[in-house]
Amino acid sequence: MNDLWTIGSLLKWTEGFFAEKGIDTPRLDAEILLAHVLEKERIYLYAHFDEPMTSTELSAYKEMIKKRAARYPVAHILGIKPFMGLDFIVNEHVLVPRPETELLVEAVLEICPKEVPVRVLDMGTGSGAILLSLLSYLPQATGTGVDISSDALKIAAENSEALHIDRAQWVNSDLFTNVEAHEYDWLVSNPPYLTAPDMQNLEKEVKYDPKTALYGGTDGLDIYRRLASEGGAYLKVGGHCIVEVGAGQARQVAELFTEQDFELVRIINDYADTERHVLLRKKG
Repeated sequence: MNDLWTIGSLLKWTEGFFAEKGIDTPRLDAEILLAHVLEKERIYLYAHFDEPMTSTELSAYKEMIKKRAARYPVAHILGIKPFMGLDFIVNEHVLVPRPETELLVEAVLEICPKEVPVRVLDMGTGSGAILLSLLSYLPQATGTGVDISSDALKIAAENSEALHIDRAQWVNSDLFTNVEAHEYDWLVSNPPYLTAPDMQNLEKEVKYDPKTALYGGTDGLDIYRRLASEGGAYLKVGGHCIVEVGAGQARQVAELFTEQDFELVRIINDYADTERHVLLRKKG
């Protein structure tokens, strides 16, 4: 790489370099990183293809290229991940929110009227992306985000402050252990669901996510067993629970809950038509 680069030539070179490193979206990643360095929208890159890079810009971009070539996730490089139209602070202490998890939030929003006060309990809140997105779109809602990681809760609190949402409280707890008894309208969770074999075959980028947010026990269902057996005590009669699941787990997870105080409402497929979310209602 030399020091005489335009935006266009740099993007072309980076795309080829990332492709050689086995990165799935080389052009997209190059554009996102360069736009961040320039503090512009991606569309700016195409309107200024021949614009030369300054030495300061080039130096900052080189450092990002090195990290991405080592398969460090783009979200971790930038420290920000868009989710539900909002920007969330992320780092190595939290799971980077995935696009399919937006479907969980959307399923809740389909049922909840904006004008009705509801209480949401988010188990394994991480960055707070699910809970804070719900509170953003449901102005009468309040919520509790729970995580076993105090480092994750610090990020959730930072996101709450950055988004100017003061209707969330954060509880450091191993699931329900330290959660006060209340009747919530919603229990939501994207718990760890990877199996032991899954953990041996992680994509390189996923290895930077915290293991506690990934590993769900030998069969991936450890947390669901606890959510199913303990969660009903925290929900109102007729209240809802929705959980994200791994590929092939939806029916097993649904059975765990229906053996307790829940009835299955529906199973929701993701963009790849994989069963991804289980929506349930507390009986009574």
